[in-house]
Amino acid sequence: MDSITAGKRTVRRFVSPEVGTNMYVMTDGSLALVVDSHNSEEALSFLKENGVTTCTVLLTHEHPDHTCGLHALQRHFSTTIVCQRLCGEAIASLENNRPTLVTAMLSIQDSRNGTNNAEAFLRRYEEHAYHADIVFDARHDIAWCGERFHLVHTPGHSRGSCCIIWNGHIIFTGDSLLHGMPVITRLPGGSTSLYRTVTVPFLNTLDKKLLALPGHGAEFGLKDLQNEAYHVGLIEIQS
Repeated sequence: MDSITAGKRTVRRFVSPEVGTNMYVMTDGSLALVVDSHNSEEALSFLKENGVTTCTVLLTHEHPDHTCGLHALQRHFSTTIVCQRLCGEAIASLENNRPTLVTAMLSIQDSRNGTNNAEAFLRRYEEHAYHADIVFDARHDIAWCGERFHLVHTPGHSRGSCCIIWNGHIIFTGDSLLHGMPVITRLPGGSTSLYRTVTVPFLNTLDKKLLALPGHGAEFGLKDLQNEAYHVGLIEIQS
């Protein structure tokens, strides 16, 4: 776990050891707001130790490495799931929640690196279908403990991807914008065309003073992106 200070708030980041997926958590008394959720005993312990009873979970997209901790949260806390409508449809299907692609990609990396991450990921993985409590199509606003979150559909990496702008100063980008690695659009439900025609134009409207908290990797300022192609709408894509 590490911490990011944002105004008066402290955001805790929990990183999955096998996939490097970021789970972001902030608390206010017995309430917690979570952006994406993987299986993390450390995160569960943190929430319990801070007296949390209620979680609001905002999902950036439907891929299992970003959703596999939902069942654990639901077991321990009153949990509300908020996501884009297509994301909600995907996580409602048990078949869509099977981590076949994640483990296949980890297996390839394991064969190259001599690691055992695929087996470790599967050992902790809980296969469940989920009901999204709040879904939206293009945009949605959420208020939580005096904070404002603006969710925007950003298809391309997946059908139900979204970015989440927090108080106009921070953006949770999920896998729709990463630093130092390409945006992958070749997975089922991905679309290079939608990414270029819908998501890239949106990203190019963002204030470059925003701090980005991505789905993988460390935080970065949009102004610090060295890839000049980003500013002309040609983000590196792996399709």
